[in-house]
Amino acid sequence: MISKTICVIFSLLAISSIAWAEVNPVILTVSGKIEKFTDMGRKVYEFRESDLKALKQYSFDTKTSWTPRSNFSGPLMRDILNKVSASGVMVKFMALNDYAYSIERNEFAKYNVILARSMNNRVLEVKNRGPLWLMYPISDMPDETKGPLLDAKLIWQVNRVVVY
Repeated sequence: MISKTICVIFSLLAISSIAWAEVNPVILTVSGKIEKFTDMGRKVYEFRESDLKALKQYSFDTKTSWTPRSNFSGPLMRDILNKVSASGVMVKFMALNDYAYSIERNEFAKYNVILARSMNNRVLEVKNRGPLWLMYPISDMPDETKGPLLDAKLIWQVNRVVVY
């Protein structure tokens, strides 16, 4: 009777873990020159929705080449890199559509760059540039930093980051 009860309890725990993973999926995987991992075998740190929400959230209003002035919110990119104990000087962002762009890590200290999870208080979904959109506070930046080179850094549908 006890072993049957234990089996039922473990089965319920397994089912609830699977259900929780489905409502709290991995939305960002960080690899490369990092010292902390959630999966030692693969040498990656996987951020779930709840992990990103646990980091301090920042918001700012800015306009992009694709959007009117909007409010973007999410954790600072430098906080994400600190969380994984990143040591590289470059960060490569990759999107669901395999677009990739590398950015010098010092930009994240210079500007309050966020990995936006929401725009105008709505969670970003794949159909509207989600799950994550690398966003600079463009409206607060000097004019000489704006233009096509900055636009190339505004990577949407981000799901992977490699530090090197």
